[in-house]
Amino acid sequence: MTTTHLITAEEFLEMGIDGRFELIEGVLQEVSPSSARPGVIGARILTSVMMHVDAHGLGFVTNADAGYILNRDPYTVVAPDVGFIRRERLPAGVPERGFFPIPPDLAVEVISPTDARSDMQKKQELYAQAVVRLVWWVDPERRTVTVHKPGAEPQVLHGSATLDGQDVLPGFGIELHRIFQI
Repeated sequence: MTTTHLITAEEFLEMGIDGRFELIEGVLQEVSPSSARPGVIGARILTSVMMHVDAHGLGFVTNADAGYILNRDPYTVVAPDVGFIRRERLPAGVPERGFFPIPPDLAVEVISPTDARSDMQKKQELYAQAVVRLVWWVDPERRTVTVHKPGAEPQVLHGSATLDGQDVLPGFGIELHRIFQI
């Protein structure tokens, strides 16, 4: 019988691993670098969200280098391409060291050609279990954004639709054609 040691967030942090990994239910999972198009699209979304959040003093925006703890039993630490967390959820501010101790309010995942559908489905299940208030799955190939909110059916936006921050990012909106113009 083989026993697998599930890794904690603290052990994951102490590993100091070169390269990108996430901790999915206690198991390290390598995240490959994105290709050029998803990288540009992710940067465009990050910039738009950051400008809105800063202008209204809403909280903290992160890129794919910041980890968020979604679960502690077993530990799950993810690094969305863009994350946002409301200021009032972190009364002590951003941790000096370590991961965000709570899930983000918004997670943005830009789909890369190397992303396996099964991994994306698993990650969305983890976001749903952690009750992340808003998740945007951005598909550069199909030029769509699938919006997930707890208790609601996913909504697929395309064409001339506007991606809305809803009650998570009040007043935020960006037209899809601006996200996908390359």
